[in-house]
Amino acid sequence: MRAIIAAALLPLAACGNSFTQDDSPGIPGTGSGNQRSFQAAGFDSVELAGSDDVSVRVGGGFAVTAEGDAEALDKLKITRDGNTLRVSRRNGRSRGHARVTVTMPAITGAILAGSGNLSVDRVEARAFKAKLAGSGNLTVAALRTDAADVSIAGSGNAALTGRSGTLDLSIAGSGSATLAGESDRLEVSIAGSGDVAGERLVAKAADIKVMGSGSVRATVDGRAEVMAMGSGDVDLGARARCSVRKMGSGSVRCGG
Repeated sequence: MRAIIAAALLPLAACGNSFTQDDSPGIPGTGSGNQRSFQAAGFDSVELAGSDDVSVRVGGGFAVTAEGDAEALDKLKITRDGNTLRVSRRNGRSRGHARVTVTMPAITGAILAGSGNLSVDRVEARAFKAKLAGSGNLTVAALRTDAADVSIAGSGNAALTGRSGTLDLSIAGSGSATLAGESDRLEVSIAGSGDVAGERLVAKAADIKVMGSGSVRATVDGRAEVMAMGSGDVDLGARARCSVRKMGSGSVRCGG
């Protein structure tokens, strides 16, 4: 369990540290009052650090615009680090609220550190990777990928709808995920009290591990490996054919 928690937290902790310590100006914005625009291009991943909202629209060229409180926009910081566009505040200043719209040709990754909201209208990529730390919300409205990898550390929520070859989801803490669509293989690992609501996701196969009081609900039409240690509950529906290892007071439902 410690290994799972450490693996989920380490890369995300680095995001939070850079958010509080970096006071560089970033890409200069143009505009005034309640609107700004930023000249940024050449990225395929988006990171949000803080409590603002970011909406990603896939298709067309690159564009970054923001609206909101003038004071918040003055402190808004947009940077590009390699292939990642980063949205934060200078020196972590959080007064006021900003709403950022990012337009890009394609997206392959999303990082959310803090209490903000990051929404993506669609993903069409060979692989998509998302990391959440804190209490923020990530929403992917239309996912189409061979491999999706989502990790949650904290109390954040991820909501994904669409089609994936493999969907690998890990939760360390009290975070939650809402899943809908189809997947060839669903892999879930929970350490803590996390919750996966995947009744509207149909998977052909699954590998589920729950350690603690977390719960997993999904629809599996095929074979599944289930390990449950603690008081957590797993329900994979009436068509799942499961191999179960269980220790504790939790329940596992597979098959009729």
